[in-house]
Amino acid sequence: MNRNERHLFFGVLLVLAAALGVMLLQDALADRPQEIRRVAVLLDGTDETYWQNFRLGVDKAARERNVDVRYVARYEGDVSAAQAGQLRREWEDGELDGVILVPVDGDALAETLEDAPADLAVTVAGPGLPGVDGVCAISASQEELGRRLADAVADSGAASCTVVLNGREGASALRRYQGLKEGLRARGVAWKTVTAASVDALPEPNGQPVAALEPAMTEALCSWGGPVYGVGASTNILNGLETGAAAALVLQSDYDAGYLSLLSVLERLEGGQPQDRVLDCYTVTAENMFTDPMDQILFPVT
Repeated sequence: MNRNERHLFFGVLLVLAAALGVMLLQDALADRPQEIRRVAVLLDGTDETYWQNFRLGVDKAARERNVDVRYVARYEGDVSAAQAGQLRREWEDGELDGVILVPVDGDALAETLEDAPADLAVTVAGPGLPGVDGVCAISASQEELGRRLADAVADSGAASCTVVLNGREGASALRRYQGLKEGLRARGVAWKTVTAASVDALPEPNGQPVAALEPAMTEALCSWGGPVYGVGASTNILNGLETGAAAALVLQSDYDAGYLSLLSVLERLEGGQPQDRVLDCYTVTAENMFTDPMDQILFPVT
């Protein structure tokens, strides 16, 4: 065997040895039990259908990354205090790696998190919590959603509209309200604000546009009379869009919000420093709801 043949022979041996090493490493990793992360998702106590796409996004990320997700959707009594109390119980009662919060009251959650373990990974699906460091926020701009709502009303040619509140708006809805007022003022549309605990307390609809700042009120107004300009994408709200009760809706991709929220928690658990994400805002009408990209946003396939 000459020198070249020996070099070739040993080269082949090295390649085979490397391949064998890779195969043995893959087998060892395959036999090693994969770590299961445990994450709680505390929704805001509203109808779960308003968060159906959000849950689809969380569940998709959980399947991809081997995460055990548990949802808390309902609370007894004072919803704000109950959600804050549930947050505390989550880290005190069991093995919990992280939590995703859809806040009822950001101030109450911020105060509760002052006592949270340092290694608890927290992401907020909504505006950031006041005075809390290290908590990532995933959400569209609430003010921009309000301005988009104002644009939808103005684009209809309406000179005025009625904004319907329920008197119990949280911080996110109030931010949308501020953006709505700014947008209506900029577009020269007059408005009046009516506060009603339910649509039963409203006068008969007169054909003038009405605007809602939360999914529950949007859904209620669709059954009361329109045209409704609102927020949210539950099945009932989208049915209202198809039947003409709703004229336009503004929203974020709740699927993306859920998916990115869980990835944010995992990034923190892996030692990273996840950054806030501002999601895009969309305006959906009966004309575009089944066209790209709105169909993918409203009806995500997992």
